[in-house]
Amino acid sequence: MDHRIEDLFYGHHPGLSLGRATSIFRSRGQLAYFLYINRVTKYLFVAIYMDWTILFRHPVNFFLLVIFFATSISLLFVAGIFIPIYTFYRYCTKSEREPVINVWGKIAKIPPPNRNLINDLMEGMKLLGNNTKRTIIKDEKKIGALGERENLKRVSKLKSLLFFSTLVYKRESKITYKIQGCVRKLKSKLKYDDIGDQKVYKRVYKKLCDCEKKENERDNNNDNNNNNNDNYNDDNIYTFEDIEHKIRDMIGKDEKKIKEQIKEFDLNFTSISELNTDDGGSFCGMFWSDKENFIIIAFKGTTPTNFAEWLGNLTFQCVDARNYLFGQVHRGFYNYLFPLDEESAGKNYPCQKIIESINCKATTLKNMNGRKVNLWITGHSLGGALATLFYARLLNINYTHESWELQGAITFASPAVGDINFSTQLAALINDPRNLAKPLWRIVLNDDIVPKMPYRACNKRMRKYGYHYNVLMNYAQVGDKVTFYGNDHDPTSIKEFFSNESDKDDNIGEHVNRLKSYCKNYCKKKKSKPLGIFRHRHGSNSYFKALIDYEKKIGKK
Repeated sequence: MDHRIEDLFYGHHPGLSLGRATSIFRSRGQLAYFLYINRVTKYLFVAIYMDWTILFRHPVNFFLLVIFFATSISLLFVAGIFIPIYTFYRYCTKSEREPVINVWGKIAKIPPPNRNLINDLMEGMKLLGNNTKRTIIKDEKKIGALGERENLKRVSKLKSLLFFSTLVYKRESKITYKIQGCVRKLKSKLKYDDIGDQKVYKRVYKKLCDCEKKENERDNNNDNNNNNNDNYNDDNIYTFEDIEHKIRDMIGKDEKKIKEQIKEFDLNFTSISELNTDDGGSFCGMFWSDKENFIIIAFKGTTPTNFAEWLGNLTFQCVDARNYLFGQVHRGFYNYLFPLDEESAGKNYPCQKIIESINCKATTLKNMNGRKVNLWITGHSLGGALATLFYARLLNINYTHESWELQGAITFASPAVGDINFSTQLAALINDPRNLAKPLWRIVLNDDIVPKMPYRACNKRMRKYGYHYNVLMNYAQVGDKVTFYGNDHDPTSIKEFFSNESDKDDNIGEHVNRLKSYCKNYCKKKKSKPLGIFRHRHGSNSYFKALIDYEKKIGKK
């Protein structure tokens, strides 16, 4: 079996492993909701049991903690009612079915067929695969010339990585969910006797054939329908190998929309891990280019209609991550990548499977092109949080491979993922001289509330009012932040992501520009508006709009 099929069999959803309890509820969403309430109750009970004095030493903090979880339970109950309605609304509208290029073309006000945008993204992809040092041109000695040229390149890179982070939202989940249901049945029903197992194999194989037939009928593939009718015969004897081959044939069909949108870019794509989920929602995908010699690992963000993902996002309780990372990490995010049962997991957990998939593909590309492959990690929202954890894992184990070179991680709209210990230790690894060439850049919009979640907890001035074990106040952001303000405001970043620095030349103008860029970070160019936290600027399209605004401003200079 390949890495992805192994991932399907070894992985399991962290919140839905109650065995026979699934028969009590009509849907797995209901089960996940009650499991969330159970986790919250256990957490509060253990918090009081282990240190009952917090009721007297930190009464306000504990009261706010109880209020927060009570509010989250209520909001999730409302969301469980609202999500089906919203799902039906999205199904009726055609906007979500548009290709990313078409949507971005409208934002950038580029007329069809969007050639300028496509060429721009292609240029960014060339830069992602280019690992040669920049040569200084004579005209670049002028003040600002080098900065504008290099900043445009950085914007092109960001747009390309945001493009990959957005594309992974386009994978469908119907077939993957059916396959995962069949895998669950195999894992729970097999009794290891010939007669009983043969019945299970027949039922599972028939279910897979029916699913494949319905999908072909939906695509109006009449020829394939006739062939699929012959695939299953009740008189045949089916084995585990037959089921594995059927899954292998079906597993990539949900990726059809993504592959259609990357044809023009001469790219390839495959899903490589379902991230311990069994609802076809969150997953990790791999893009690669044979020509440009790069691999992009993109983690999918939260689907607005996926109730289980919302439950994971609101699982703010921390888990001890020292077996694989450091410090304490958001439990909902941690469960996507690392094993729940660490004693029996071995190497069969998503993070390790992703590394093995990268090694396999990078070896093929290196043999083809004769040089190491550039590896980039990215993701939007929840995907950005998972990309951060995967990047932290690579740095923590100091992982290197003869076929690929980590270029860094760039995340968009990522929330906080760990506590202060996690943040400081990861910062120490990022600032290690060996890792300076593979940074973590965190791209955020100033009006986006998600990167500030838990709200105000990431603010050092606010954190001092909470105690160390407060689940809401002990989070801290990581990486080097680049903040976009939109419109005519320049982005800011302490470490000069958009900078004017050159390769150790003696240009006094570049030195002045660097000082000016540094000072600009401390100027409030845009005051927060009242109730600004309720503005909706979290979607990847809003981030693309901010990049376009900045690019247009540079072009006017």
